[in-house]
Amino acid sequence: MQMNDVRCRSSAGERKAKVEVALARLKSLKCQVSELRAQCEALKTLQSEKQEALACNECGKLISQGQEVTLKDSFGKVKSHYHKDCFKAIWLSQNWRFDYSSPGFLRMSGKDE
Repeated sequence: MQMNDVRCRSSAGERKAKVEVALARLKSLKCQVSELRAQCEALKTLQSEKQEALACNECGKLISQGQEVTLKDSFGKVKSHYHKDCFKAIWLSQNWRFDYSSPGFLRMSGKDE
């Protein structure tokens, strides 16, 4: 009987040691993740500061960070930049209708239609 008790105690001690090692590793990984997140945020901030100020194609004023709308052609090449408000005004001034014969299914219609 004493042999079984010794084995149970040793295996329980081994399991406890393994759990403690795993918890220490988990804590270490959590710290590393936190450090990486902080570095990513710092990099994003640095990158946004480096980005040159864009001028609006509609009003000509500089566009502040996060307030730009970028138009691209079908190949992904940047065509123009607008303020969100300028772009909204342009978009609302257009009349579009569905036309399945045109590419993209949208065609600008005249104001009188």
